[in-house]
Amino acid sequence: MSIILIGFMGAGKSTIAKRLGKEVVDLDQLIELRIGMPIADFFAEFSELEFRKVENEIFQEVIEKDWIIATGGGIVENEKNRTALAAHSQVVYLTSDFDTLWQRIINDDLTNRPLAQDKTKAKDLFEQRQKYYEAVADLVVEVAQKSPEEIVAEIQNKWRNE
Repeated sequence: MSIILIGFMGAGKSTIAKRLGKEVVDLDQLIELRIGMPIADFFAEFSELEFRKVENEIFQEVIEKDWIIATGGGIVENEKNRTALAAHSQVVYLTSDFDTLWQRIINDDLTNRPLAQDKTKAKDLFEQRQKYYEAVADLVVEVAQKSPEEIVAEIQNKWRNE
């Protein structure tokens, strides 16, 4: 069964997924391959609503695979995705306080995040999504003061002991 990583932008979903195993799917990278452009460009050209449709479709394709899946931060906005996540038994919510995540977001030169252009709007989005992340998570891991290795160990220990 797969491990699915959820959480807000900057929580480290892609970084942790790569360290958890060999069969890794970064949903945002898969979407970019499918749409043939960066997500930020797709947002600008087509809209967030159209992006969410593509994201939901691809997520439904990969959720039943036996992979480590790093989702985008907004995956929980769709009710069908939340239902699928809630039915899954290995959903990990990587969490932190907003200020820590915001510092990571603005210091990330590799990613253009269309929903992180305004701190106030991003914080509102963070607060809106928290209840969804918490509702579907089987494991909540606080990431702010931990190394990637510590986070990976915490995730692995959760299912090793069950």
